[in-house]
Amino acid sequence: MSANPPELAPATTRLGLLQRGRGAGFVAAQQAAAEAHDDLLACVLVDPRRDRTVERRARYYGELLVATGLPLEPLLAALPAGAAAVLAHDVLAAAWVLGHAPTRELLAAAGTDDALLAGITACLWSERWATPVQLPPRAAAAWLRLDLQDADSARAQRRPLPPTPLATLSLDAVLELARGPQPVRRDRLLGELCARGDEATRQRLAEVVADDPLFERVRLAARALGLLGDERLLPLAEDLFGREDVFAERARRLPGELRMRRACLADYACHLPGALALPLARAWHARGGHFGVVAGQLFEQHATAADRAALEAFVGARAADGGAGIVHELDALGRLADPASLPLLVEVACTAADSLARRHAVHALTGLAALPAAQAVLREALWDAEDDAVAAACAFVAEPDAAARQRLAQLAVHPLVDGEVAARAAR
Repeated sequence: MSANPPELAPATTRLGLLQRGRGAGFVAAQQAAAEAHDDLLACVLVDPRRDRTVERRARYYGELLVATGLPLEPLLAALPAGAAAVLAHDVLAAAWVLGHAPTRELLAAAGTDDALLAGITACLWSERWATPVQLPPRAAAAWLRLDLQDADSARAQRRPLPPTPLATLSLDAVLELARGPQPVRRDRLLGELCARGDEATRQRLAEVVADDPLFERVRLAARALGLLGDERLLPLAEDLFGREDVFAERARRLPGELRMRRACLADYACHLPGALALPLARAWHARGGHFGVVAGQLFEQHATAADRAALEAFVGARAADGGAGIVHELDALGRLADPASLPLLVEVACTAADSLARRHAVHALTGLAALPAAQAVLREALWDAEDDAVAAACAFVAEPDAAARQRLAQLAVHPLVDGEVAARAAR
């Protein structure tokens, strides 16, 4: 999460729409052309995202930079010298891929700042939007340095080993396979542990979850006990879920070892059968903290119509504060697909400051795609900043109008969208 996310403009303004990455903002800026330059520049220079690890903006703003003819001079003049990992670099990388002549000249110029060149190239490398032969010499050299630093590119390919006869191994040997250099498929390991399932096995798995220091072993043991419907880990889960954990304050932060174990216990709860998991979700959700986080995951899998009102109340209260922390509840409402949830899902899709929440709301609306209000949101999502939202729109927009058909044709050959998005648009 961004330490200090900026205050966003209202969702009724062009700036607010652009900050949120909404399709309506894209269309409004494209139509306004030069009049939208100040709004677009503000978004690129002051990153509006709450969580930069999951919210996407490079394609969205890069397309608009090209479509509106945004001059590079004010953008480059506002960038601090030597700055790294800024949104502007990613946006310029997207514009480069789209063939934007000024950006192409910038990357090829001998006098381009090293940090700026490195930032643009890093995005082209990480997104695999370019190959070194397509780049000018300095950028190609930077691309190759990044590739050499990547451990996976230098790792020798190993010959696949024959399947391990799991039934002949000890319990600890099966657990150890979860962390080897060539891990056995996890479903095979879980199947073997559950097939044993006797009391001695369960007791040993519980000891591993409580005391083993190795994450992969702990996670595998926790998942197996969850699938077995074994309740003996619930006291430990209650203990760790209830511990104080203020990550921003070192003195109040849960130690890393306990954080790891807590994550594995969340996996345990999510693997419990519905008959056990749903009562836990209902009991834990109102307790907040990590109880609430895990309860949301359980509701996503097991919520029933009886839970809809409580889920809507939770989403409505959190949506007013930006929409963070509601994605599992949105997915639960999407699975229930009750038309009564339509106004709330539309509100989240249109107003949430958190674009992760918006794309989950858009996905939830696919279950209500026959309704006109859902269709309006899905059509808008064809121009959304998030590929997941665009993919949902491509699959569920019915009877697209001329503008939507034109956008689908663009997406089908778009060099910056995910391959699945392009395939759905083509279909």
